[in-house]
Amino acid sequence: MDTKALTFLVGKEVDIFNPNDTEEVDGLMASGRILGIEDGWLILANPKSGDPDFAVHLQYVGMIAVREVQPMMEALPGGKLHRLHRPQAVPNLDETE
Repeated sequence: MDTKALTFLVGKEVDIFNPNDTEEVDGLMASGRILGIEDGWLILANPKSGDPDFAVHLQYVGMIAVREVQPMMEALPGGKLHRLHRPQAVPNLDETE
């Protein structure tokens, strides 16, 4: 898995959601500062202590929301927020082995 495109996330405070996140179901899996990305794993730091304490494999990530407020993005008049759906479901690791 090529993670070079995600290196801009290292050092940022994020919320990570699973692919099943919908308006009806909160799919929040983790929150924290991304310390690094290794072998497809996002390594997160505890927001209070700063110590690495959680990792999420990108295969199970549906969305990463960066918590920074700058620069502020505003919707255009009449604009809407659209959720982009993945073309295929995430495969179950148990089924592929």
